[in-house]
Formats: sequence, structure tokens, C-alpha cells
Amino acid sequence: MKKLISGFALVLVLSVPAQQQTASAQQYDKLNLNDQPLSNKVCATCHGSYGVGNPIVGGPSLAGLEPWYLKRQLEGFRAKYRGNNKSYVPGNEMQVSVARLSDTEIEGLVSYIATWPPVAPEQTIDGDANNGSALYASCAACHGINGEGNELLGAPALVGRNDWYMARQLKLFMSGDRGGNPDDVYGQQMRAGVQALSSEQDINDVLAYVSTMN
Repeated sequence: MKKLISGFALVLVLSVPAQQQTASAQQYDKLNLNDQPLSNKVCATCHGSYGVGNPIVGGPSLAGLEPWYLKRQLEGFRAKYRGNNKSYVPGNEMQVSVARLSDTEIEGLVSYIATWPPVAPEQTIDGDANNGSALYASCAACHGINGEGNELLGAPALVGRNDWYMARQLKLFMSGDRGGNPDDVYGQQMRAGVQALSSEQDINDVLAYVSTMN
């Protein structure tokens, strides 16, 4: 009789987690992930809720980014002329994330992101802003004297962006890992523009100056 009772108790104990798992699965199904915004499926993991950015995984802030520029970058990743450097993991991940997006989905995604409130960036890079002011002269022709950007020239604003992300992109342009593809016309222009920066210290200095515009 004791063995029978013990066996029944064991079955009862083991059945409880199984029942809980079934209940959890049912609750998960009720969430219906297909109803989630496309931005949650594509962007939130790396770029954070409402595009606030996530430096730990290398996702810059998207909030406040010009829709026309964001659209061009998404199309560039989808066309695979952005993110081809195998050692640049965030770029590889972006290619995979947007590979199957249609033109309509990109338009909808860009429009939705445009509703997110801009996020004030935190300055993470130290440099000589005075020297950076002189170096910025080569940037101002396209990105504006105050870093406001110029859509006609295809140059996004630099104010309000993460300095750590801009530093990473400048290094990619300098190495040719970004802007080296002939289909990336604006990237090639940036590669020519960064020739004014000869070192990592120059990058830090110019970004320290850009931070004063914020």
C-alpha cells in the first residue's frame, strides 16, 4: 500500500509542471505574436524599445533619425551592399533582419519609427573639441555647419546621434569596410570625406565637437 501511495504522489508531482507548461503555452498562444508591431519583431531586440538604442549589442538609437535616411540604409542592408564585412557582426545581423522585408513593409516601418520621440544621446567619447572644430570643416559641407544634415545631399544629421556609433562608422569608412561597394554611392562619398581624419584621436576630437552641438 505504501508503494502504491508513493507512486501516486510521484505521478501527481510530475504532472503539475506539465500542467503549468501547458497553461503557459496556452497563454503564449493568446499573445498572438503576429499582432506585434513590425518594429518589435525587427528592431527592438538590438535597438531597444522605441529605438532608444542598445550599446551593449551595438544597436544605435533610431528615434529621431530622418525617415529618408533610415529607408536608404534598410534598402542598403537588404541589397547587401551594407553589412558585408564578415567581422562586423552588427552589420551581418542587420542584413539577416531585413532580408525579407518588402518595399511596403520598409515604408511602414520607417513611418512608424518616425513617431518615436528623439532621445538625447549621452556623450561617451572624450576628445579635443577645439581641434575637432577645425576637422569638422570637411564634414560641414554635407552635414551642415550645425550638424543638422542635408537631405538634398543625402547627408543625415549628426546631432542627436550616438557618438560611439558614429566613431565605429567612421572607422569602417576609413578601412573601406563601409562604402567600398560601388552601389553605395553615398558611402563612397563618405570614404572620400574621412580622408581628413588621419587617426583615432582625430575621430574622437571631431565627435567631441559634434557633441557640443547637442
